Amino acid sequence: MPSKPIPTAHQDIHAVLERVWGYTQFRPKQEEIIRSVLAGKDTMALLPTGGGKSICFQVPALAMGRMCLVISPLIALMKDQVSRLKKQGVAARAIVSSMRPEEIDNALESAALGKYAFLYVSPERLASELFKARLPRLPLGLIAVDEAHCISQWGYDFRPAYLNIAEVRIVRPDVPVIALTASATPQVAADIMQRLAFAKPTLIRGSFYRPELTLWLSRSEDKQGRSLRILHHVPGTAIVYVRDRRSTIRIANFLSQHGISAAGYHAGLPPEERDRIQQEWTSGQVRCIVATNAFGMGIDKADVRAVVHMEPPADLESYYQEAGRAGRDGRSSYAFLLTGPGDVERMEERLLASFPALEHVRKVYQAFANLHGIALGSGLLQAYAVELQELVTRTKLPPLTITHSLKALELDGKLSLSDGLRTPSRVLILADQRVVYGIRLNDTRLGPVMETLLRMYGGLYEEPVVIDEHRMARAMEWQASTVISRLKELDRQKVIAYRQRSDSPTATLLLPRLDASRLTLDPAALATRKQRATERMAAMIGYMEGTTLCRAKRLIHYFGEEHAEDCGICDICQARVASNLYTVAKPLISVTADVDIRRWNSDEEEDNQSGT
Repeated sequence: MPSKPIPTAHQDIHAVLERVWGYTQFRPKQEEIIRSVLAGKDTMALLPTGGGKSICFQVPALAMGRMCLVISPLIALMKDQVSRLKKQGVAARAIVSSMRPEEIDNALESAALGKYAFLYVSPERLASELFKARLPRLPLGLIAVDEAHCISQWGYDFRPAYLNIAEVRIVRPDVPVIALTASATPQVAADIMQRLAFAKPTLIRGSFYRPELTLWLSRSEDKQGRSLRILHHVPGTAIVYVRDRRSTIRIANFLSQHGISAAGYHAGLPPEERDRIQQEWTSGQVRCIVATNAFGMGIDKADVRAVVHMEPPADLESYYQEAGRAGRDGRSSYAFLLTGPGDVERMEERLLASFPALEHVRKVYQAFANLHGIALGSGLLQAYAVELQELVTRTKLPPLTITHSLKALELDGKLSLSDGLRTPSRVLILADQRVVYGIRLNDTRLGPVMETLLRMYGGLYEEPVVIDEHRMARAMEWQASTVISRLKELDRQKVIAYRQRSDSPTATLLLPRLDASRLTLDPAALATRKQRATERMAAMIGYMEGTTLCRAKRLIHYFGEEHAEDCGICDICQARVASNLYTVAKPLISVTADVDIRRWNSDEEEDNQSGT
């Protein structure tokens, strides 16, 4: 059982909040959570999407003046938070799968020496020997477990690697834990606290009710037409969620042709184009972004007025998180779920497809190992690019089957997947200064590269530094390809650790490469996951097909919160008002003008009859 930390004097939390973030007051429940952490209590923080979870561990860690170990499964969120902390003058570092062993060793040693206020790691990293060796020396004041629902087998995104956190607590029983999530049912919350070995269950829950967010379900065969009507009625920034990459471009083109400034966004686009589209949307140059459900993680845009789902998500947890990206500024906003014939059948088909046959999983695993030349018994904690098209060619399986096979391997604890992220080139000098000086002075091929690196970039001996090979090439009046080639040569000679930029998704082996013909998946765990996925899908279908219970009431009840009054603004509440009183108590979709509910309903009827 974890022991309580020794009480120490802390900085004033309001002073920390104002100095680092410029805020003068906390959001609801934040201060209560922070004071619980500072009192040394293991604390479960359950806050809605946009509720400010990161403040709940960042403020107490800075107030303590000791390092916070942040465990998160999402590389994009880790990088985003580290970037923001650095901009605010806070020392932070993330260890991700794309880093070389030398980089990881350097980062962990720097953390052990107290150079960072925050160290972000994935749950898989906790099992590595490099991490275990440094763990006793890390000057920890707090352990933060982000996306904590992933530790619960009752949760919708269980990750076996999260169970490694219990081992960390055994080694560091003096350090309190804060677990944070925006989507946990009461059953999941209780399971999280048990699996994290809380000394005493302490759950602080923020309200999941979002009075500023109108939940609206629209049934129609013509979803494109409905989305266009919605965006004409609701001014302001919008996100339209679709199921696949092809649809992002198709829907964006459709909206653009009808006068809505829109852009399609997906992981398959070149990184420069993704950056450009995201920046244009963030700045307001593009009004609507059409994307798959991965978009929005780490995107801090408070003035989104509408979120439109062209198809229902797999479960209510996903729907709540995605819909909740609207209205984070507290102003009126709208979440539209568009449903139509065949949606339920497609949900059932996708559920079945997400549990591929064992023979397909083995085939994909073997092809992946062959592609990268991974010998039996090797590859532990090494990251390899997931080249989907090459796996399709080698296995003759559909892309979706390959994707679900890799996911099955992840859920079984054999590997960890990361989305394609723009990872810039980095360099860390490994050799001592005497060796580097000799190369600069005597090597006419490699010396100019070392000279340019040291002239253009600082801190190369301390930690990996982001570099730009094209900028170096311009300064040297060389070809970029030549600079890259010489950097690789220096890397082979162990003078530097050079990691060239990458935009591909990766898979990190959590076990040494296995014999694919003998590979198995835990049948009991597989059956349990399928049963729970089916139950979550049923809850989503119940939400879609419900016609009597207020949408907001139904949604927050799923997360264990009771709300006495109907929201009065969802489609069900408005329909009840219209049928009982023949008047509209509140405009349906009105940021700038009133819209008559009867006209809106008649529009839906016309859409269904005409299909236009």
